[in-house]
Amino acid sequence: MAYIKLRDWLFAVCLLFASACFNSATAYHGSLGQLGVGSVQCAFVLAHRENPVAQKDIRVWVQGFIDKVNSETSLESKKKTRPIVALDPELLWFATLLYCGLDPNQPLVRATMKMIDAEWDKIEEQNKQKS
Repeated sequence: MAYIKLRDWLFAVCLLFASACFNSATAYHGSLGQLGVGSVQCAFVLAHRENPVAQKDIRVWVQGFIDKVNSETSLESKKKTRPIVALDPELLWFATLLYCGLDPNQPLVRATMKMIDAEWDKIEEQNKQKS
């Protein structure tokens, strides 16, 4: 009798564990799944900022996202053209940490877009001062 209860209890625990693993794996591919690393919360980025593998993945994704935004905004001819954002890799990393630190609950993609918006504003301000 005790063996059956123990077996049922272990089965239930294994089922819950498998369900939790499946849910966390599918959460990565949810509504922000197309974004890959960009769907990760900034709290994760900040927690793993010392991990060289995580740092490399995040840097590559952020640079790729900026490149994608640059190419898409340069293709838009009807709207006001935006300047091209180009940051040094070290500056890019620290800017990513800064914008993630402002709101650790936001996804990396939102923090990166805020960084891009700030760079656009800075470049436009510099262009106005030159004129």
